Amino acid sequence: MDTMKSPSEVVPKVLLVLFTLCIVLGSFWACYMPTNTGFNKASQSKISSLPDFSLKTPEGAIVNSQDYAHKILLVDFWATWCPPCVEEIPHLNNLYSAFQSRGIEFLGISMDSGNPEIVRKFILQHGVKYPVVMGNSSVGKDFGGIRGLPTTFILDQQGTIIKRYDGYRPAYIKDMRKTIEQLLG
Repeated sequence: MDTMKSPSEVVPKVLLVLFTLCIVLGSFWACYMPTNTGFNKASQSKISSLPDFSLKTPEGAIVNSQDYAHKILLVDFWATWCPPCVEEIPHLNNLYSAFQSRGIEFLGISMDSGNPEIVRKFILQHGVKYPVVMGNSSVGKDFGGIRGLPTTFILDQQGTIIKRYDGYRPAYIKDMRKTIEQLLG
């Protein structure tokens, strides 16, 4: 019995497998492999302080950057479809719970496009404790460009960006806690 398949039967299947593998690896790289943490000279020249913005919550309330004047602020760009973002949420909730009573503000900026109702349901389902607004590419550019999600910034009381974290790693949460503690003095 000859069970060998002809090249015309095998090649499309091999190409499909290779294409799928490229998509999976590309997604992994985009979400899990940040290009840098903290500032480098190139990113610092693009932005060094809290940009002006006015964004809506999923419920429609307006949140302005001026609401955070003279406060320590953690800003997290994320999306509902991003696995590392979902993994990061409980850790950010813990940080928020630990520091909220000490005057630290958190703001999640959802980069989901489309229906805010999807984000509102996600927030409820995943128990996000901190305020969330609907972002857009403009606010991402204003923060110096968002190359991947999540991307998190810590700003001091003067609105100066102290740290930038591209991607999610458990060590980043420890560093965020340490940075906030240092800002609190």
